[in-house]
Amino acid sequence: MAFKPSARRSIKVESTELDLRPIMNMMCILIPLLLSCSQFVKNSWLELNLPPVGGGSSSSSEDKQDKPKEEPRKVGLKLVITEKGFTIAGNTVVLSGAAGGGPTLPKLSDGKYDFEGLDQKLKDAVKAIGGKGFEDERVIIITAEDVIEYQTIVTTMDIIGASAVKELQDPDTKKIVKQPWFINIGVGKIVL
Repeated sequence: MAFKPSARRSIKVESTELDLRPIMNMMCILIPLLLSCSQFVKNSWLELNLPPVGGGSSSSSEDKQDKPKEEPRKVGLKLVITEKGFTIAGNTVVLSGAAGGGPTLPKLSDGKYDFEGLDQKLKDAVKAIGGKGFEDERVIIITAEDVIEYQTIVTTMDIIGASAVKELQDPDTKKIVKQPWFINIGVGKIVL
């Protein structure tokens, strides 16, 4: 016994053409976007001072006559912010407070930091180290305890930036340009 074919099963198959335009449009947008976001080459240089190939000492008379190069002098100026106040230090010295110990600038009687005193101490430090041939005379590193408010650190950075200026001559216009003395302010954390 044969079944009668259903009218629903007789679907006409139409051939449709595949439209690639939306995919091509998307690729035209994605390829330049991905290329602009990618980094092809990352250059990094590491300056090495290796010993000569011959080993420990060389026998040439020129090397023996050369005087050893003098290491650049560094100040290593640091500003430490604690709950007690500001402490200013260098590689070889820590400025003590008026009482002889403790921070260089203790907090004021109302519990606020002595920003005016900090400004004056930084000006004095710039006068002491300016032009003496220190390699890092325009660098200062701020370190603060975890409990110090962020606004205190920001205000301290503002004071440092405005405390002293260096006058430079613009090579193009020959005019004197004023620039903040401390052009490199580093921020760190106290590690105990």
